[in-house]
Amino acid sequence: MVNHDSRMLSARDGFTLIELVMALAIIGGSFLTLLYMRTDAVDRAFNYNHQRLVERVARELLDEAAFGISEGLDGTAQLPGSDSSSTGWPWSAIVTDLSTEETGPRLLEITLTLEYPGPDLISSEEYVLTTRVLVDADDPLATNAQTLNSYDNGAGF
Repeated sequence: MVNHDSRMLSARDGFTLIELVMALAIIGGSFLTLLYMRTDAVDRAFNYNHQRLVERVARELLDEAAFGISEGLDGTAQLPGSDSSSTGWPWSAIVTDLSTEETGPRLLEITLTLEYPGPDLISSEEYVLTTRVLVDADDPLATNAQTLNSYDNGAGF
């Protein structure tokens, strides 16, 4: 019969210090990777939501300009959910007459430029959105439209 010494059994049953340190390093690295992925996902979600807000505000302003709801072709856009005392985003629109005929309905191109704060909140970026509408010749939007140089030359679009 083989007799085991109790001191030798206890030395073989546990983990060594190096094994514990390596396990902690692997677990720590895994947690850091998960934390980075979580932070990156939050940043991407914030940027996506911000871009959607910019596009939504620009689309609403462009629709207001195209349908004659807005009072002019420039101004300051108030953000949804903000009070009227906060500063908005400046915007301007340019209406261009693309029609090749002098009479009849007018084909207008409306280009809206919206300035919004960039990711660093110090510099500003521009978002440009364009649409085309067909209006009557006596529409107020058509009377204030700029004509293209190609119209003067007789060239079509």
